[in-house]
Amino acid sequence: MFGSLNHRDQRGHTVRIEGRLLLERVTVVRDGRRHERFRLARPVSLTHPELGRLLVPADPVGFETDLTSVPAVFGWLIGSTGAHLPAAVVHDALLHGLNEERSPVDRRGADRVFGDLLQASGVGSVRRTMMIAAVTLATRLRSGGAARLGVLLHLLVIALAGAWATSALLGAVVDPPWIIGEGVVRWVSALLGIAMVPVPLALMWGRDRVHGLVTGWSLAALLHVTAAVGLLLLAIDRLDRLGRGTDENQSTGGGSVSPSPEAVVASSTADGGTNPSTELNENRRLPSRSGSSSTSTTMI
Repeated sequence: MFGSLNHRDQRGHTVRIEGRLLLERVTVVRDGRRHERFRLARPVSLTHPELGRLLVPADPVGFETDLTSVPAVFGWLIGSTGAHLPAAVVHDALLHGLNEERSPVDRRGADRVFGDLLQASGVGSVRRTMMIAAVTLATRLRSGGAARLGVLLHLLVIALAGAWATSALLGAVVDPPWIIGEGVVRWVSALLGIAMVPVPLALMWGRDRVHGLVTGWSLAALLHVTAAVGLLLLAIDRLDRLGRGTDENQSTGGGSVSPSPEAVVASSTADGGTNPSTELNENRRLPSRSGSSSTSTTMI
């Protein structure tokens, strides 16, 4: 739950979210795995110079969000919740309205509103810049063949350049042309070269070239840690699958059967995210396209 997120932009216009962000957690079991989504139980009030004052979403029915759409490999950098959560939920609601042909802005407008709301929420400049670049990346991937191809080539070239430089420093392949000298000079030239690779490639993003440059630098800087985290998550996922298979075999073999995870649902509330309290609520079933589902309610 939050009171008011208020900010004035450089032109003195008010950017504000007001209301009680009441989220209903929805879990759907598909293919033996749980998928988590959230529904906004009631609209919140948004004030923005491009939109005026309106309720978001205009119709909560059918709207679902995954909170902050951050891939698991970047969860350590930008979490699903935090100061950016209200902005992320409003952004998802605007995109949902766009899909339903009811949004007051187009996708690029929704991205601009998202950036303004991040600033109003007090999100730091580095994370804010990276998050705006991320939603711009998603927009370009949905903007047609040429834009999509440019983004994919941009990311692929940076990833390959980083892999080439890393392999060369380890002595596995021939040095790329930007690596020179020996010792410390060799390592510095490798880092500077990787930092320069995204600069001309950002031109492939056209008017979004600044966001392309941020994306390129972020990928170059986080390439190795992202690969390491990705491999770790893949290993954990495989072990989980093996564990579920073992549990199923024990269950069908006459062992004890654990109660269904949907038998009891916990509902948690928090005032401003500081004083959480938990109580058990009666489980309510919601229809889903496939698999079973359950809900619980969280106030943020």
